[in-house]
Amino acid sequence: MNPIEVHYKNSFAAIKIGSYLAEHMKSNFALVCIGTDKCIVDSLGPLTGTLLSKENFEGDIYGTLDKPVHAMNINEYIKILKKKNYEKIIAIDACLSNKKNQGVIEVREGSITPGKGIGKMLPEIGDVSVIGIVDSSDKEFHDLVQDTRLSLIYDMAQTICKGVILALEMNNRLQSDVNEQASLSSL
Repeated sequence: MNPIEVHYKNSFAAIKIGSYLAEHMKSNFALVCIGTDKCIVDSLGPLTGTLLSKENFEGDIYGTLDKPVHAMNINEYIKILKKKNYEKIIAIDACLSNKKNQGVIEVREGSITPGKGIGKMLPEIGDVSVIGIVDSSDKEFHDLVQDTRLSLIYDMAQTICKGVILALEMNNRLQSDVNEQASLSSL
């Protein structure tokens, strides 16, 4: 499946994200929302996890504002995920890129390497990645912390959350249609 890139303000952003993720959220999957609540620029993942939790999301979520998955505990979560033997792990994280890409959400197959943009060496995680470009990689970390707006992070997290919810709704409708067809053909 080809990766998608869509700006969070695009009116079809949630639909595009949901359409891509639906294929990967059919059964036995987990969402790992990476980041920390202590730094706005790195809060996209846990904010998304929190928004999904408030929507009574039907799947397993790791990483919320209250219980973030971050550099200090990611190895522990990787062990938990391996024990649970999920078919798919969808990793959600913030990313730095050039300024013109700020606000773009990329969804693709493959893992995320958290902390790579700021020189951290952390293990890869995920089978599918949802990456939100929150600011420029050209800035010093201090400037990133000062310049990144919470409203950008919140709006991006809402768009990703809507996409994930749509993916589940698409799968539920599809399963309902399959069940209806099966009951009709048995008549």
